[in-house]
Amino acid sequence: MKKRVVWFYNNFEEVSSAFLLACVIFFLFVQVFFRYAVGKSIPWTEELSRFAFLWMVYLCTSLVAKDGKHIRVTAQFKIFSHKIQSFMVILADIIWMAFNVIVVIEGFKLYQQMSEFPLISAVLGWDIKYVVLIIPVAFLMQIIRTFERYYRWVKAGANQRLIQYEEEGIEVENVT
Repeated sequence: MKKRVVWFYNNFEEVSSAFLLACVIFFLFVQVFFRYAVGKSIPWTEELSRFAFLWMVYLCTSLVAKDGKHIRVTAQFKIFSHKIQSFMVILADIIWMAFNVIVVIEGFKLYQQMSEFPLISAVLGWDIKYVVLIIPVAFLMQIIRTFERYYRWVKAGANQRLIQYEEEGIEVENVT
């Protein structure tokens, strides 16, 4: 049981994003099929696919934070030593996590505000506060996954580079 919980935690973003992508594709396929083959549209499929797509995108931001694959400009660090490169990446991540904290706080404020003044979706009749709840949750997950990445880096001895350059010095990828 413990192995399953650990596996689910370690793969939560991948599994849920893949499921949500499958839902988006399925609902859009149903919408297109009914629109062209039957001649009638099913309005709830469009709205549900939109919500699933929104959740998928935000969950994927946590996935890339877990792997350290967020888009970042790091070519300018090539001229510095390994220690300065690592310091600059860590500083950038600290600034990014501070931004994430602000988004989490403001996201939960938005959720509370939407509890007081509900907004209902047009077709499904869902309370939109549950749809936008993914925003603070995903940014909180980004913070957690970034801390986990640094934990793994420190546990490995912090002797590997946070940034590793390709031979040409043009392509940059993050290594965790």
